[in-house]
Amino acid sequence: MILEISQILNSFSTKWACLLSNGTIVETTIKDESIGKTRILRLLKKILPETQVGSLLFYSDLVVFRPTNDFFIFVIGRFPRNLVKQKFTEITQLYNRIDKEYRREKKYDAAKIKLILFSMSLEEGPEPIFYLPESFNDAIIYKVCMKSMLTLSIEQGGATKSMISFQPFVELDSLGIIYIFNIKDKKARGGEYDCAITVLVGYEYRAIIYENYELIERALKELEKEFIKEYRTTKNYKKPIDAILNKFFSNVSFETVEAGDIKDEMLAEIKKLVKL
Repeated sequence: MILEISQILNSFSTKWACLLSNGTIVETTIKDESIGKTRILRLLKKILPETQVGSLLFYSDLVVFRPTNDFFIFVIGRFPRNLVKQKFTEITQLYNRIDKEYRREKKYDAAKIKLILFSMSLEEGPEPIFYLPESFNDAIIYKVCMKSMLTLSIEQGGATKSMISFQPFVELDSLGIIYIFNIKDKKARGGEYDCAITVLVGYEYRAIIYENYELIERALKELEKEFIKEYRTTKNYKKPIDAILNKFFSNVSFETVEAGDIKDEMLAEIKKLVKL
């Protein structure tokens, strides 16, 4: 189904994105970071309660179409209206099949976490210290640990500053949110251990994660203190990991994307994209 829609969109545009009403990316030709810059998610939240099925919205450099209740299409560029209407009429004819495929009983309102891993670079090298769920394959855990700690391998002096980064994990169809920091310890070489908190979420939630970048970074920075505390005391790392699950990531969803009047800001970014 999405292949047919992609073919129709590609026949007149090279920059488009298909999203569900909860912000999940179904298919896109636009770079993920560009979706964030154009504030497409914020526009989606703004027009969600204001439009009906079949609505077609024209902006200066953007067209938005809502073929079903839960499916939105964003096309960047300037096109003749008759051409746009013709193409979206073709998509409308696929309505029943689109609706059947994407309107499901279970709503994915929040970013679903696949794995949370705490790693440290000890004397023997990078090592996974604790992770949930514990049923995860050991070989995969080690790969995630190595990839997370490799973020620090090219940095002179290791994790001299706490920071967040994003890495795709293709084998797991996931986006990795990697937060690096250090724990001071006189027994460690150099007086500190490099550490990483890695959170894997479904790759389809990447736009939601990018839009919540600052919220995620603030929360993980607070949790860094908890990991350091546990290292120095009981080493009960499940406690701060539960905090990630219960107090934070359950709230990272499309609902946390700010709505409001972002039309001018969004269109300015779209104009930059059109020139790419």
